[in-house]
Amino acid sequence: MKFPSIGAVKRISGFVLLLVVALPPPAAMADGLPSGQGGFKYFVGIVGNPSVCDISWSDDELDQIKSPGVNVVQLSIAWGNRPADEVLNLEDLDAGQREKFAFRIAQAKKHGLRTIAQFGIPRFISDNPLQPACIMDPAVRTKCEALLTDFIKSFPEVDDVLVYTFDQHAWLCSEFGPCPRCSGVPLDERLPDFLNLLNDTMRQCRPNTTLWWKPWELSKGQIVAILAKVKPENFGLVLNPSTSNEVYPFNDRSFRSDLGVRRFVQLAKERGIPVLGEFDHTLYKPLYQMEDFFPRLIYEQMMGWRELGVLGVKEYYGFAPATFSVNTAMLRAWMQSPDAPLEALLQQVAAPYGEKAAPLMLQAWEWVAQSVESFPWDVTYMIGQMGLDRGRDGSHGWEPASIINATWDTPIWKANRRANFMLTQDDKAHPWLFEDAALRLEDCAALAFKAVACYDQAIAAGGDKLDDIRNQREVLWKTARSVRGKSLHILETLAAQNARVTEQDQQQFEQMTARLQALLQRDVENQGGREDAAGMLAEFQRDPKAWLNAFLNPLPGEHTPKGYEAFFNATVDWTKWERKKD
Repeated sequence: MKFPSIGAVKRISGFVLLLVVALPPPAAMADGLPSGQGGFKYFVGIVGNPSVCDISWSDDELDQIKSPGVNVVQLSIAWGNRPADEVLNLEDLDAGQREKFAFRIAQAKKHGLRTIAQFGIPRFISDNPLQPACIMDPAVRTKCEALLTDFIKSFPEVDDVLVYTFDQHAWLCSEFGPCPRCSGVPLDERLPDFLNLLNDTMRQCRPNTTLWWKPWELSKGQIVAILAKVKPENFGLVLNPSTSNEVYPFNDRSFRSDLGVRRFVQLAKERGIPVLGEFDHTLYKPLYQMEDFFPRLIYEQMMGWRELGVLGVKEYYGFAPATFSVNTAMLRAWMQSPDAPLEALLQQVAAPYGEKAAPLMLQAWEWVAQSVESFPWDVTYMIGQMGLDRGRDGSHGWEPASIINATWDTPIWKANRRANFMLTQDDKAHPWLFEDAALRLEDCAALAFKAVACYDQAIAAGGDKLDDIRNQREVLWKTARSVRGKSLHILETLAAQNARVTEQDQQQFEQMTARLQALLQRDVENQGGREDAAGMLAEFQRDPKAWLNAFLNPLPGEHTPKGYEAFFNATVDWTKWERKKD
């Protein structure tokens, strides 16, 4: 499918009202699937999210959550840190949580919503040190059977259960680990039988339930092997859009390019196993600075799952009605008219901003989408410290730049995610990697600043929803400044070392210091003339050699404290700078 260029968006901008009226009706559903869910049978939504977890499940909130097309609700947020004391594992269902579940189930049924409960099974014995609850241990299997049976019988109106067997307080023994039962036994020879046990347990209590399984943290090869062995009856599969990254609202090695996802869906279809595809419509809003003002990417994400032919979709991070924005509007519009052209749906989302502002908003959102796509997502999993953490303002210290990286001892991290992220457990990285990250961060920031300029024009044009436009503008401005600040810190680090190694060649040294001075000047501008940055520039101009000895210098000192080169903190491989000596 070909998506419109910015020029195409401009060309259609004069037909806002016409296109809204001329939108095709929801596609006819010959197979009886509901049109309000984009043709999917199920659209699963989480009420609230880990960042906005104080959701009351009131009638008003459920009505708003239904508005994008949600027809199934997950009964808890089910996130690792248990925000608002939400249920994560079956063991968390104490008396107070059972009362909460009963209320939520009643509210869901009142609003015509199906329900799905999510649990991690089995819950680990301890996390420090990590000790899994072994699924080959008869006592663990008996306990899981008893807990699940009690849940199904206690809450007969719950329609389905979603389980994950690895991550977030659920863990599995490694065949390469110390467990006497599992040592030497591959996971695909252990886990299918355990999943069958859970499924059989549910069906003995209520025959028409479905056990959905999410294969979090398992490798591609393990998932393929397990799907070939698990019993398909009343069993379903829940998939991320990417086998090597998180659930992000854009195509970062996902759908068309992620052959792992395509293979899982294909294998599931061959075995008669239904699939739910997960998506995120906000980029974990409001966990990061970058927020949900890129409706084109939502369209592409939904089209990706539709083209794969899954039974339904599930929102990954959750719905908080107080934070609904234009991405939600696109999701709602697409679910109602999945066959409508992208241009028409964008016009529908932009129309409430008024005839003068709407075309400018379309242009702004396209710049935002391109900015999101330009961010260096594959450098490190720890994207927050690449300029996206809330509260970052473009300022930085004067030690050499580093990039936080991370990995975990799970199959996917030691296999597929290691192939996706450039930095996982590296303590040194080639300068070219740092340069690449910095240049892409600058590209991301520059595109975001183009969006800011469009927002300014939309504000000047007047019309409706000016407060909303100002909010979007402020978010993009802060994000762009923060991302550019990270880029400048890296580029200044590299430029400073280039200057140091050319000190004996006056002509080259002057070229290098001129480049560094230009970066420092841009840094001052990006930080709004902050005294610290301006002082650094002035000090550099007074005595470049002394400045280079004191700042952005890898040698331990006042501005490069001991511990700078720490585990999970990748620093520049300074040995790559070599210069022929006369």
